[in-house]
Amino acid sequence: MDQAGSSTGHIRVSVIVPVYNTKHEYLRACLQSLVTQDFEDFEVIVVNDGSTNGCEKVIPEFSGSNPSVVYINQDNRGTSVARNTGLANAKGDYLVFVDADDFVSEHCLKTVYEAMSERQTDILFFGYATNYTNREMRRVLDDPDPDLWDRDTLELAVLKGDERLGSVEVGAPWGKIIRSNIIKDNGLRYTPGLIKGQDTVFMLSLFEHCRSFSYLGYLGYHYRISDVSVSHRYNPKIVDIMEGTLSAYKEFVDRYDKGEEFAEAVRQKYYKVMLGEYMELFFLHKENGETEKERKEDFCKLLQREPYLTIIESADMKGCGLYRGTLLKLMKDRRIGLLFFLKRLELFIRNRVVRKYG
Repeated sequence: MDQAGSSTGHIRVSVIVPVYNTKHEYLRACLQSLVTQDFEDFEVIVVNDGSTNGCEKVIPEFSGSNPSVVYINQDNRGTSVARNTGLANAKGDYLVFVDADDFVSEHCLKTVYEAMSERQTDILFFGYATNYTNREMRRVLDDPDPDLWDRDTLELAVLKGDERLGSVEVGAPWGKIIRSNIIKDNGLRYTPGLIKGQDTVFMLSLFEHCRSFSYLGYLGYHYRISDVSVSHRYNPKIVDIMEGTLSAYKEFVDRYDKGEEFAEAVRQKYYKVMLGEYMELFFLHKENGETEKERKEDFCKLLQREPYLTIIESADMKGCGLYRGTLLKLMKDRRIGLLFFLKRLELFIRNRVVRKYG
């Protein structure tokens, strides 16, 4: 196997790895999977974003002995800034993002680089696996529909999903190899300050500046599900946080004049987060110290605010499905007690399934 490093001095692929308080063993496995690639002329830019759990001590184990590993240390400013630091320092013709608690397959860089070189596309998507504590789930499109790989289809999939792309993580930066000039020539960067949805906002802007897209039915990335509880922590600021993300979606649609279908997708995002993040991370969370009456009153106040008021009142429930349509109808009718009951029942059932099969 060829050792990691540069044989010509020209960097073909830059791999960007942001690190913040990653489990030591996960970070070590991630970097090991990269430095042992059977590929030459690549760099691994590891950006430590002010970790406090000592995981940053793992990085010199690799940067000290591998010239391909570039170690950058910075104060904690968030994942968006860490990715931007990686982008600012990347020298490769192509970019690959890898999260610090994930890892790549043995021949990943060689395989996706060769496919990218052959197809001459702006972004090449490739398959991945979801790694749970006791099993791995393969997520690869073996027979991808060629009609799916166009700009509007992919951007709409970021905003509202697309069943045809079920095995493709469209809104994440990983699982893709990207032509660097697309990002450099258009000055594309992550938006500092966005706490949730920063990846999807970045990917929307990236797709908008790409002319060609392709998919490779190859399992090259391993996404580790290490702690499902993290995404369900009590967050009393979740409304403000998500409003920043929703505003960024609307700004994207307006800036690029994406039209009514995109505008409707953003409107749907509003009531999806009301039934999702707002309920699960605040209004119905067990750590919320408010009384049931106070929670219902606060939710009603939210429904009276714009743009929620207009969006809920004008929501088209056709195609929502029976359950989601029922929840929307309850919001319209201000039947908050029954709405809360059904959501609690949903969360109870979901948690039982996660405990049994996760």
